[in-house]
Amino acid sequence: MSKLAHLYHRYEKYAAVVCFFGGILYDSLTLGRIDRLADNLILLAYLLVLGGLIVLIGRIQTGQSRHARFLQYQWLYPLAIQFLLGSLFSAYAVFYFQSVSLTRTAVFFGLTLLLLVANELVKERLTNLPLLMGMYCFSLFSFFIFFVPVLLHTMNRWTFALGVGLSALALAGVLAAVFLRAPDRTGLRPSGLVGGGVLALLLLLYLANWIPPVPLALRTGGIYHRAEKQGVGYRVEMVRPPRHLFWKKSEEVFYLRPGDRAYCFTAVFAPTDLHTTLYHQWQRYDEKRGEWVQTDRMGYPVSGGREGGYRGFTYKQALLPGDWRVDVENPEGQLLGRLAFRVEEAGDRKLEFISLER
Repeated sequence: MSKLAHLYHRYEKYAAVVCFFGGILYDSLTLGRIDRLADNLILLAYLLVLGGLIVLIGRIQTGQSRHARFLQYQWLYPLAIQFLLGSLFSAYAVFYFQSVSLTRTAVFFGLTLLLLVANELVKERLTNLPLLMGMYCFSLFSFFIFFVPVLLHTMNRWTFALGVGLSALALAGVLAAVFLRAPDRTGLRPSGLVGGGVLALLLLLYLANWIPPVPLALRTGGIYHRAEKQGVGYRVEMVRPPRHLFWKKSEEVFYLRPGDRAYCFTAVFAPTDLHTTLYHQWQRYDEKRGEWVQTDRMGYPVSGGREGGYRGFTYKQALLPGDWRVDVENPEGQLLGRLAFRVEEAGDRKLEFISLER
C-alpha cells in the first residue's frame, strides 16, 4: 500500500481521469441486457459499496471514526467513489439511451450524461457530504426504477412508487449511519436537504413524463400500407422509396388512395417475463387550432424476452391529408418513441410496393 500511495502521489493529476474512464471501460466490456440479473447485481453491489464509503467519509468528518487505518487511506476514498460513480452513470447512460426518445425524455438522459462528465471534474469535492448525498440519491433512483419492474415482471405506478421508496429508505439509512450518533450534526441538514431535493426533482420529472420508460425500449417502428402476422414473423408493405433513399424502411409520406389504411408497426424490447400493455396514440396536426389532436388510442399486450423486441401493430382508417404522428406509450403515458409522417393524396401517382420481413 505504501508503494501504491507513492505511485498515486507521483501521478496524482492523472489518477482521477484513469478512474473515471476505468469505470466507463469496465461497463462497456461487461454490460449486457437491462434484465440480466448478473449486471443488476453488480450495479447493486456498486451502490452498497458507494453507500459504505459515504458513511465512512461522513463518520471520519464527524469525528466518529478515528482508527489509524481508516485515516491512513483517506486518499483512496475519493478515487474509489469516482470509479463507482463513473461505472454507475455510464451504465445508466447505456440503459437509458435505449429508452430515450427525441422528446422531453431526452432531458433526463442529458442530465445523466452531465453527471457522468461532472463526476470527472469534481474529484476534489468528492468528500463533500451534501454533494455525495445528491449524487447518491440520483444513483439510487436511476437504478431502482428499472430494477423493480425487472424483478417483479410488471411495470406500473406501484412499481415506480416502490422504487422511489427503496431509494428514499437507502438514503435515510446512510444519513442515519453518519449522523445518528455524531457529536456534531451540523452537516445533517444540508445533506438531507440536497438528497431530498434531488429525489423531489426526479419525482417532478416523472410526473411531467420526462423520465424515459425504462426498462422498455422501442427497437424499431414505422408506418406502412399493410402489416400482417405470418407464422412467427410479420410482413409489412410500403411504397418503394426513391433510389437515392434506398435505406428507408418506413413511409415518411403516406400516399392515400380510397379505402387505404395506415398501419403503425412497432417492436418494443421488454425484459423477460415482464407483462404490460403498449399504446399507439394517433394524432393529427390541426392547423386552425395550431395543436396536435388525438384521434385514436389503441393498445395491445406485450410479453417481454425477445431481443429484437415484442412486435405488434395498429391501424388507422378515415385518414385526412396533413401531418400525423403516432406516440408509442406505456400505460402511464410515458413516451417510448414517436413516429411522424405526412398524408398526401395519391391522385394519379402509380405506386410500387415492396414487402419487408420484420
